[in-house]
Order: sequence, then structure tokens, then C-alpha cells
Amino acid sequence: MKQKFISIQYLRGFAAVFVLASHALLYPLVGHDLGFSRLGWMGVILFFVISGFIMVVVTGEGRFSATDFLRRRFIRIVPMYWGATLIAAALALALPHMFKTTVYDTGQLILSLLFIPFHNPVSGGIHPLYKLGWTLNYEMFFYVCFALLAFLGAQSRVIWLTIAFAALTLIGALLQPEPAIAQFYTSFMPLAFVAGAWIGLATLQGKIARLPRSMIYAVIVLGLIGLVEGFSVDRNGLLEDGLAFVGLAAFASALVLLAVRFEAVLPKVRLLELVGDASYSIYLVHIYEVAILSGIAFKLLDPADLWADYLVAAVSVVGGTVAGIVVYRLVEMPALRFFNGVFGKKRPAPVPAPAE
Repeated sequence: MKQKFISIQYLRGFAAVFVLASHALLYPLVGHDLGFSRLGWMGVILFFVISGFIMVVVTGEGRFSATDFLRRRFIRIVPMYWGATLIAAALALALPHMFKTTVYDTGQLILSLLFIPFHNPVSGGIHPLYKLGWTLNYEMFFYVCFALLAFLGAQSRVIWLTIAFAALTLIGALLQPEPAIAQFYTSFMPLAFVAGAWIGLATLQGKIARLPRSMIYAVIVLGLIGLVEGFSVDRNGLLEDGLAFVGLAAFASALVLLAVRFEAVLPKVRLLELVGDASYSIYLVHIYEVAILSGIAFKLLDPADLWADYLVAAVSVVGGTVAGIVVYRLVEMPALRFFNGVFGKKRPAPVPAPAE
């Protein structure tokens, strides 16, 4: 990417904190609550919109190398996720009492490492062994689909991506498939990548920078309406509701669009940028911090006390963010350097100048 969008880094950090806050409030503090669950879901949708935006911007307007693209995505995503999955599997095998919805199973472990969706009887949904990895199954699916369109220009890529994901969503809505793979990939969730991709395309074409004030106001209003709608829709407690998705995707898209539009005037806040840089690590490790801190805190505090619940949740959000930053500095960054050295594209050695 020729330009690092600081505003997008801020949003990545906010997305990770939304997910962290959701789990801090839900596990194990106050039980199931649709609003708290939607908070984390909104964070995931925001991540997906950001991914769609970034992939279009980094690959530019012309064609790109699909193999180089997938190699970079592999280095960025897979080692950390495999590490988190293997740690979860080892702990579930050695200390099964630590987990609520994770049980060691060799078959599930293999499917999880290969990013193959399956029905998890313990969690009750289509989740890998490390439950948080369901979002990465969608990410990898998006990367592969995007790479298959590498021979096209940016606008054609986004159009065909939209047609493909919309068609899959329509098939899912009409046929309601039961097999895990078919059900997972005909969901409406990948449409969030499409929303981000269109914002990325508009950014490449210079349209976002020229957005008039009236359109900015319209985007703000639509985003706020989407936020309210996304949290107010309640059809029998269904978390991943299609109507709620439309609202939260609209809100997430508005955030990304406005962030890009006002990139030039936003102040550079190093802490927010750092949280954004560490967002992947925060996402992957926060659940351990939440579980450990909550387990310790509620040996001293009464979980029936609502104020104690919120106090522990607030401390968990701060602690999970700090833990993610530490993992980013000590694990993720060294891992990226190592795997880039091993799998990164080697540059040809410079040819020495001829002796005179």
C-alpha cells in the first residue's frame, strides 16, 4: 500500500475492542445478552468491511499476482492462527475443565487448521476448535475468491466479487442448506467484504476525497440509523439476523468511508495506532485474559452484583488490550519477520558495477 491509512488502523483497533468488550461482558459476567453479543458481531462486521477495503486498495487498479497476494495473506494470518489453535487444543486436552465450548478432537483440529467449516456439537454452531477462528474461515475464503479475480482490473474485480457473493447469499436464502460448508459459504456475512471493496474502489478512483458535504451528512445519518436498527432487531434472540446485519454493515461501512474521507485531518494518536496494529493479536488472545481475570475476580467479588460485573468487564477490556499489545510486540512481529524471511518473495541480488 502506497499510503498507510491511520484512520483505518484506528478502526481496526476499535473493532478488536468491540469484540473484546462483548466477551468481557458475556463471559462469564451477566449471561447471554443480545445487545452485548451484537457488540462483538458488529466488531467482526467492521473487520470484514475493513478487509474488503484494504484488499482493493493494496492491489491497486490493475492486475496483480495471485500467488504473491496469497503468500502475503498466508504469512499475515495463518501462523498466528495456527499457533492459537494448537495452544487451545493442547490446553483442552490437558486441562479440559478450563473451557466451556472447547473440547479436544483430532478431526476437528485438522479441519480447523485447514480452514474447513464444520458443525461443532459443543459450541452448537459452525465453529472451529478455537471458536474465534470462524471469522478467519471467512477471511481466507474472501482472499481466495479475490485472488481468483487477479487477472481483472479493480472495477471488474469488485463487480464480479459482488455478483458472486450476492449469488451465494441468494442461494443460501432460497435453499437453506444444512451441510456446514454449504451453509457457511452461502451466508450473508461475506457481503461485508463487498461493502468494503466498493469503498476501496471509490478511494482508488478519487471519489471519496471529492465527496460533497451533503453526501457526508447522508452517510452519517444512514450509519446511525443502521446502528440503531442493528441493535434493536430481535427475532427470538437470533444473533446473526439478516436484518440486523444490514444495519450493522451500513454502520461499519459509514465508519470506513468517513475515516477515509477525513484521513488527512485526523490527528495521529500513537496509542490508537498501536491498538490498531495489535488488533489481530488482541482478537486472538483476549479470550484467555478475560477468562483468567474473571475467574480470579469472582473468587473475591459477587457475580450477582451488577456493578462488580461491569467493573470486572472494564478491567478485562484494558487487560485484554494490553495483553494483545504485548503478544503483538513479542510474538506477532517476530513471527512476521521470520515467516517473511522464509516465505517472502526474494529480491534478486544487486549486480555489481563493472570494474573500470
